[in-house]
Amino acid sequence: MQQNALNSKPKLDVKNLIVWIILVTVFWYLFVLSLPGEYIFTPQFGPLANLVDRIGYMPDATMFTVQYYLATVTAFIGIFVYTAVTKRNRFILRSFLSVRPMKMLLAGLLVGVLMNFGCIVCALINGDIHLFLSFALNQIPLYVFALICVFIQSSSEELWIRGFMYERINVRYPLWVAILVNGIFFGLLHCFNDGVTVFAVAEIAVCGVAFSLSKWYTGSIWFPAGMHTAWNFTQNYLFGLPNSGLVSEVSVFGLDAASARDSAVYSVGFGVEGAIPAIVVDGLLGLICLILAIRQGRVKELLQRQVTPRKDPEGPQLLRPEEGADSADQAESCRSFDERAW
Repeated sequence: MQQNALNSKPKLDVKNLIVWIILVTVFWYLFVLSLPGEYIFTPQFGPLANLVDRIGYMPDATMFTVQYYLATVTAFIGIFVYTAVTKRNRFILRSFLSVRPMKMLLAGLLVGVLMNFGCIVCALINGDIHLFLSFALNQIPLYVFALICVFIQSSSEELWIRGFMYERINVRYPLWVAILVNGIFFGLLHCFNDGVTVFAVAEIAVCGVAFSLSKWYTGSIWFPAGMHTAWNFTQNYLFGLPNSGLVSEVSVFGLDAASARDSAVYSVGFGVEGAIPAIVVDGLLGLICLILAIRQGRVKELLQRQVTPRKDPEGPQLLRPEEGADSADQAESCRSFDERAW
């Protein structure tokens, strides 16, 4: 009997391996849930195109907003459905609703505006871009609609990458691994955008790490979701600059595209995301989160695993032994969970 116990090997916990988690994220987020939205919300989809034409209000700008931002609504809704119906992921769903979501969202929106505005000011001072006012009062409804759509698109990325992927990796691996893998994946996700460069991918990866650090420090997915929303909206609809290669059909300020030039602080094809100021502000964001965590004595959390987000209303949901954790691991996870404080 003892011999059988010695010869028995622990069951490989495939569903908590990084490769498996990435594959699940790509499968559900990019293929299963995003494709229906991309099909429905395209100009080639007759019913939608006809509806936009009937509205008759800036159809090109409206269709741009619908096609590139509202199309992600299927992925946005899908993450809530997926984490609700899969038992092992329900702790992730609960994390979406914890830690004052609205307060964190508003704080993230403010920080995101300041970060993007700082990068754009650098480009203006350096003479790389010239802007002119193109605002009209009758555009306000479109800007409100655009803000909602940008929120859906930005939040869908955050919920899948810094919500689902981040939390699932941290079940088996230390938090720093989840943050690093998260950032790299976020950068690679933008590899096929228009005007992308190697530097731009590296900058977005740094952004991904910084956003993950902010999610860890605040404990809320809605803080990075707010930053992401504000960054995209400010860039596209306020200043009319390329947002990861996409240029909006309408904006409060217009860009004199003929006079734009590439430099260390601005990329003509990719906007401020392909230049140095963006990587500086993202680096500062991550550094500030680390400094604040050090002052609170929380840096050791980066070395720990968790099985549920802190302050889960249902308490720590320990892994069963057959899911890849022995009793010692479970005890350590529970201890680490209980010792963490906001």
